[in-house]
Amino acid sequence: MSEHPEESAEAELGGISAEAGSAQSTPVSLWPALAVFTVLRLALVVVLTAALAFAMPLIVALALAIVLQLPLSMVLFGRQRAAVTSALASVRAARRAERAQLRAALRGEPD
Repeated sequence: MSEHPEESAEAELGGISAEAGSAQSTPVSLWPALAVFTVLRLALVVVLTAALAFAMPLIVALALAIVLQLPLSMVLFGRQRAAVTSALASVRAARRAERAQLRAALRGEPD
């Protein structure tokens, strides 16, 4: 019975290292897509703030721009949002596959 907690601890450590390894190797397509989407959303906030600053104080314009960019980014940046979503799905699928492979190895099943 004392071997099971050790195996559980090894499984947790193995799962962490396997996921950390996948986080470094698989998200090659995730980070560029996420960076582009983030930069576009920040640029939209800057543009909206600049446009609204003529009619109201800067802090109010910034707050309103942050709120307005949420629905506008859904409409304007649909292709980039879809790229981020698909990249996240592929990273998640790779992590699930690695986790399943690790659990199978810990159970002693052949590959």
